[in-house]
Parts: sequence; structure tokens; C-alpha cells
Amino acid sequence: MKLFLILLFLQASLFAHQTGLSYIDIKEDSEKRISVSYKKPLEDTQAQDIAVRYPMACVYVTKNKQLIEDGFVINSYELWCGKNGLAKSRIWVEGLVRSDRGVMIHYARSEMTQNALLRATTPFVYIDKQSSSFELFYEYVTLGIEHIWSGYDHLLFVSSLILLSLNIRALLYSITAFTLSHSVTLAFGILGIINVGAAYIEAMIALSIVFLARELLIKQDSFTKRHLGVVAFIFGLLHGFGFSSVLRTIGLPHEEIPLSLFSFNLGIEIGQVLFIVVVSLLISILRRYLSVYKTLWKVYAAYIIGGVSSYWLIERVVSF
Repeated sequence: MKLFLILLFLQASLFAHQTGLSYIDIKEDSEKRISVSYKKPLEDTQAQDIAVRYPMACVYVTKNKQLIEDGFVINSYELWCGKNGLAKSRIWVEGLVRSDRGVMIHYARSEMTQNALLRATTPFVYIDKQSSSFELFYEYVTLGIEHIWSGYDHLLFVSSLILLSLNIRALLYSITAFTLSHSVTLAFGILGIINVGAAYIEAMIALSIVFLARELLIKQDSFTKRHLGVVAFIFGLLHGFGFSSVLRTIGLPHEEIPLSLFSFNLGIEIGQVLFIVVVSLLISILRRYLSVYKTLWKVYAAYIIGGVSSYWLIERVVSF
């Protein structure tokens, strides 16, 4: 009973906040008419509402229109903020907490564009200048790092590669192969060269982790252990499509697709390297102080990884 109540509390806590990134697209034409599209992830419909605030001079000239498209609840409306539009004014959001993913704002008018990632600590943006390339670079690097650290399926896959690596050389080879392959399919997915359904990709990603967990339990030599880099490269292609579906959800500034794509991927690699360093240190400590139980703790790790990934696989297949 206590366990049930704890799980119920945790579930309520999770649904109280964002699990995805919201996206606000603001376009201002030459006559200072302002159209707003506020995209909220469909899975966040039970999350705390985020209120978008505009200057006091702004009035709504059309009623809010709501529709559901591509996994988002989209609210669209038009504003009139006077003859100067939104120039040199402030937009802010209310309702964000530290655990929320945030709100990406893209503002555009004929002579400038501006992008900003709003968080609980910085919930506002001044519409007063053209966004610099460095600001866009920093924002998407940050998003990439946060995505890989919150992408528990990707982290479990990388953890499995670390556990399967027989030495540093094998680890570097497999991680490099994984990085190259998911970078390629990330770009292909974003540029629309290859399109694969996100639901199928997520299920295959879970299956790839189940496969590696099984390999951890096999004592004898296997193709995977001998050619871990090849296996990592093949499965990395799937993970890259998973990254691309997330980046499409976040949205890309049309005029800065190459920079934002590069920045997001760089953020993923930075987060991945940091994670590998931490996990490798933990494993070295376990090997040193639990040498007697070396085989046993690896078995436990394999069962935990396999159990969690099997749950994800079933959950994602059922959702087809």
C-alpha cells in the first residue's frame, strides 16, 4: 500500500511539470500585425499551464484557435501592440519551475529575428536586437546536453557499451562509431532525407538496449564483443533518428538550420562524454572494491538494464 502511494505521488509530481519543451513562434508583419503560435507537447496537457505575458499595450484581435498536430497542442491568435509593435518591449512567461524544460521563443520581423530559451531563472526576453549566432549556438548546445542527460534510454545504451568494452581502445572505438552513425541519421532526419515514424524508432531503440543487456549475460565470446564498434554503429543509426525526432519537436530557426543542428549535436556529444567519464570512474571503483563480486555485479547490472529496456519496449510497442 505504501509503495502504491509513493508511486502515485511520484506520478502526480511528474505530471505537474513539463516533460517536453514548449515553443512560441511570433511573427510581426510590416503593418505591425502580430501572429502567435504557442505549441505545447501533447504529453504535457496535464502539466501546469504556462502563461505567456505581453506588454500592457497589447490587445488580442482574434480569438484563440486550438488544434492538435504532430504531437502538439497548438494555440494560435493575433495581437495588436501599437504602431511600434513589439520593438523594445518585453515578453515573459509565468508558471515555470526549475524542473521544467522551458519555452523556446522565436520572434521574426522583416529586418530581424530573435531566439531565446526561457527558463524559471530567466523567464523573459527583450525584443530589442538581432540574435547573435553565438546565442543560438549556446542555446542549442545546452538543449543537446540536457536531452542526452534526460534521455535515459540513450544513457542505458551507452552504459551497456561501457560494460561490454574489454579495454579503453574498444570503448573509444565503439563510442566513436556510435557518435558518427547517430550524427549522420540526426542530420538525415532533420533535413527530411529519410523519415521514419518516431514511435517505431523509439521501440527499436529499446530493443537495441535489450540486445546489449543479453550480450552482457553471455559468458562466451560473441560477434558483439569482438566487433562492438560495428554493432554500436548499426544501433547508432536508430538513436540518431530518435535525436532528430526530438530536435524536430523543439523546432529549428529556418535561417540557421546548419548552426542549430551542429550545436544540438555538439551538446549531445559533450553530455555523452561527461556521462562516460562519470560511469567509467564508477565502474573502476566497483572493480577495485568489489573484485570478488566482479561477475555478480555485472549480472545485476545486465538484469536491471534488460528489465528497464524490456518495459520500455513493451510500453512503446503497445502504443503503436
